[in-house]
Amino acid sequence: MDLHLHSSASFDCQVSPLEVARRCSQLGLSPVFLTDHDGIDGARSLVEAGTPAIVGEEILTSEGELIGLFLKERVPPRLSPEDTVAAIKDQGGLVYLEHPYDTTRRNLREEAIERIADRIDIVEIFNGRSQPEINRRAEELRSTLGVAAGAGSDAHTLREIGSVYIEMEAFDGAHDFLAKLRLGNIVTRGRAGGWPPGGY
Repeated sequence: MDLHLHSSASFDCQVSPLEVARRCSQLGLSPVFLTDHDGIDGARSLVEAGTPAIVGEEILTSEGELIGLFLKERVPPRLSPEDTVAAIKDQGGLVYLEHPYDTTRRNLREEAIERIADRIDIVEIFNGRSQPEINRRAEELRSTLGVAAGAGSDAHTLREIGSVYIEMEAFDGAHDFLAKLRLGNIVTRGRAGGWPPGGY
């Protein structure tokens, strides 16, 4: 599973949700974790079409981005990090902190991470677009928080999909996913400096 994917439902991607799903299927990645910027229409369209998909959203808070997974409703952008987390949790979703420390992106500020630390479920320790040192720092944060490790390509093009993914058991719902994610294995295809080397 590639936990961080974008489609044309995001402002910065031209690939349709259906094309993303087809590419995931070709690579054996299922379900599709679609995490478009500030919206869930792309992910919903896949679910409505019968494609195995998890509804996610990369949400711009007032202090940087957070991902919500297993969402039922869109979370409005530009809320405080605390209110964003509450909106995710209120619908049974998981809080996924993506590309922390990557200052080339709209990463969540460190002060905000400290304030919501006890409500973070997953830290992305390998982002396919981040530099190795940034991914290593993310792993240090994950270890400090004692939460599950996530990984995703952060793909905005078809060729990026699956540059990093997680091998894990099939799951039933958010809580089962979180439990099994802790036993998963991160696999990379040599991008972003090969961290972690060959798997984690």
